[in-house]
Amino acid sequence: MCCTMGTHGTIGHIVDLPYFHFTNNTHASTMAPSLFPILAISACILSSCTQLVHAREHDSQSKALTWPTPEAANRPGAYWWWMGSAVDKENITWNMENMRKNGMGGGTIVPIYGVNGYEDQFIEHLSPKFIDMMSHAAKEAERLDMWVDMTPGTGWPFGGPFVTEQWCDTRAKLEKDNTLTLFPGRKVKRAAPGGAGLCIDPYSSAAMRRYLSYYDKAFDRDDITLPRAFYHDSFEFQGNWSRTLPDEFKKRRGYDLMDHLPVLFGKESYVESETAARIKSDYRETLGDLHLEYIEALEAWAQSKGRTTRNQAHGSPSNLLDVYAASGIPETETFGATPFQIPGIRRQANNVREDYPQPLINRMASSAAHVAGRKLISSESCTWIRNHFRAALSQAKPEVDQLLLNGINHMLFHGTCYSPKGAPWPGWLFYASFEYNSRNAIWRDAKFLNAYITRCQSILQTGEPDNDVALYWPIYDLWHDPDPKKMQLMLTVHHTEWLTESTCGKTAQWLKENGYGFDYISDRQLRADLSNPYQVVVVPKTDHIPLATLEKLFALADSGQPVIFLNQLPTDVPGLQNLENRRSELKQLLSGREKLVVSTGNLKQSLANTTVAREPMSDVGVDFIRRTHQHGYHYFVANMSAQPVDGWVALGVPFASAVIMDPRSADSGMASQRGGKEIYLQLLPGESRIIRTFDKKQVDGPVWPVLVETGAKPLTVTGQWKVNFVDGAPKLPQAFATTDLNSWTEQDDVEAKRFAGTARYSIEFDLPAGDADNWIIDLGEVRESARVILNGQLAATLYSIPYSAPVGRYLKPGRNKLEIEVTNLSANRIRDLDIRQVDWKIFHEINFVSHDYKKFDASQWPLTPSGLLGPVRLTPMKTHEME
Repeated sequence: MCCTMGTHGTIGHIVDLPYFHFTNNTHASTMAPSLFPILAISACILSSCTQLVHAREHDSQSKALTWPTPEAANRPGAYWWWMGSAVDKENITWNMENMRKNGMGGGTIVPIYGVNGYEDQFIEHLSPKFIDMMSHAAKEAERLDMWVDMTPGTGWPFGGPFVTEQWCDTRAKLEKDNTLTLFPGRKVKRAAPGGAGLCIDPYSSAAMRRYLSYYDKAFDRDDITLPRAFYHDSFEFQGNWSRTLPDEFKKRRGYDLMDHLPVLFGKESYVESETAARIKSDYRETLGDLHLEYIEALEAWAQSKGRTTRNQAHGSPSNLLDVYAASGIPETETFGATPFQIPGIRRQANNVREDYPQPLINRMASSAAHVAGRKLISSESCTWIRNHFRAALSQAKPEVDQLLLNGINHMLFHGTCYSPKGAPWPGWLFYASFEYNSRNAIWRDAKFLNAYITRCQSILQTGEPDNDVALYWPIYDLWHDPDPKKMQLMLTVHHTEWLTESTCGKTAQWLKENGYGFDYISDRQLRADLSNPYQVVVVPKTDHIPLATLEKLFALADSGQPVIFLNQLPTDVPGLQNLENRRSELKQLLSGREKLVVSTGNLKQSLANTTVAREPMSDVGVDFIRRTHQHGYHYFVANMSAQPVDGWVALGVPFASAVIMDPRSADSGMASQRGGKEIYLQLLPGESRIIRTFDKKQVDGPVWPVLVETGAKPLTVTGQWKVNFVDGAPKLPQAFATTDLNSWTEQDDVEAKRFAGTARYSIEFDLPAGDADNWIIDLGEVRESARVILNGQLAATLYSIPYSAPVGRYLKPGRNKLEIEVTNLSANRIRDLDIRQVDWKIFHEINFVSHDYKKFDASQWPLTPSGLLGPVRLTPMKTHEME
């Protein structure tokens, strides 16, 4: 039997019934008795179908409050270094299964230098055995519902023994007699066995194709599985030249660069600054074009094999937006620790670097992806957020949030090493890693951070980006720098003033602070057909702009697309060739266009006159990113400020109904709303939410509670805590009892002072009588992550600020049992090894260094506080009934 709905919600077809013919004088009472059961059955079927329709409606409603079923790409990944490529199939599987069990989605294979004592197990790069190992990892990824990527090279950048001087990274030096001397630039850094040699020319697509031909030969087998994507690291080449540069320059710029070498190299005693700037701009643009074609050749090669690329454009002298967009998965990078305003995030001077991530630069990768229509935007994340074994999950989570807020939706931790099962602790390690692996104590609760990221990314990888503002990036103003000491301009993530101190960067910061979603856009992207329907184009104060770009901007303005020039119209064209004619054309183009100019002070009002959606939540310290879904919008919001948010918050896009979803707890509920514009939002510093809105659909479901204090005094849990060590190494310390919560390193127990692992704190307490609807537990200070167990049930997993959660459903009147399992860092254990001079730093090349690239020595570290420091409080809460 089938049941289908008609066009207006009626039953269209119920069941095929036997045909009966009734005459005019036929009465119901004279119907054949056999008909009544049939009609009864029909009525039952109608009732059943109605119930089915209601069930479908209920199912549709419930889906509005549920998380997507996670896919492999939703889960976070990690850089996965293969030291000496000394891997075997059994341990590849063991490593990957450990990752998968803890909620990881995959890894990026990077072969590097080896480990002392294992030289007989090294595998030559691209040898048949190496290809077997690579293929085994890719096949295991398929079995485990994971992904594996790989760098087509060893260490970084691309290069190796088959790169000759004709095709290598090349430096040019201008001699006193104005002759040019060419010599090789960088060699492969941190090379694996079989991978040492010169780096390839990053300004030559021919060099890239020749280089990849060696991989074609190695991959020419029917029995292998290739990785999902091929990874290209950030630009760390040293060359300033290419052997094809003079010909390419002449073809693209229209004059001979060789006639201007003294100006380019800053060698003349007097160099007219404008001429130098124009020659250098043309030189830099040409290098950018050539590097873009180099990356395009890599992507074309990957696609020919049914694969794609992940590429980090930053560091190069190119237009980063174009180079990011040329890969299937654009990738940014964070390096160092952000000085967050969130109270309680520890930032000791001896545990952080001076440099830190710049979100405005991270947004370049996501902008390129949004413009180019790429689904995934990845990040090399959490590099050097703290020193080895002194980095906590609580310090990683806000870095992840900051990336999510800037459009990154495919997180890769930096990272983990392949390590054989039998290697003595701490196993094989990479010198700049977060050590995100099963040998680090933080791994026990890392599964909860991984689950958080998975939930966020399961949302943020769907739908379409919804940034209304396209912000033009005036790269030619950068390229017009006449400084005689500069030839290339390397646009790195470490020195960020090239963006932050520019008019574009300052405009970007203003847009962010004032609640506007925006993407950067390049000249090339602007002149193409945009895949993202931006509501307005903003051009920051720009001095040099190509005529073709300006023509496109004016064409957009003439078609009705709002275009705003901040403070002035562009004043000049870039480059040297045919300069006066182009200046004349510029003057004609600019005539009568002054009405498009808006002062910085009037930008907010000008944007208000467009269809751009401003998010007022930014006014109360809430950061956001917004994406569309089939019936409305998804927001990821986070409170990265120092103050709590508790009140009505307006959304920039009207809605009929809204759902609040907590990616940490996985709870969800209907938001209290007001007028189709506001929701009631409660966010402590460090907290985040997904908000799912529906344009027209009225969704029903459990209400997300608005909790307020009852006014009764919070209960501080006091008494005798029993502390038992349940998991960790090198040896479980002795259990103890205490009435004072402090670091377990203060116990008179040598094992406690070097222990890395988990202790269970147990206590019983009486819950005060009262009319509380819920209770909030606050653990106070936790070093470093905690699982809260109430009356035998896991009530909360707390690994980052705030260390609090509602737990009322797990409490009962009268006597309750509270257990808190706290896991510390591995700092004290590694400190102990160095104090005892255990030889664990057994790696080739750089071996092992600290976060400031000095010799790593933990023997002088003070003991790191560990355990539950408290105080632990339970606060009675009542549900506030919203009008």
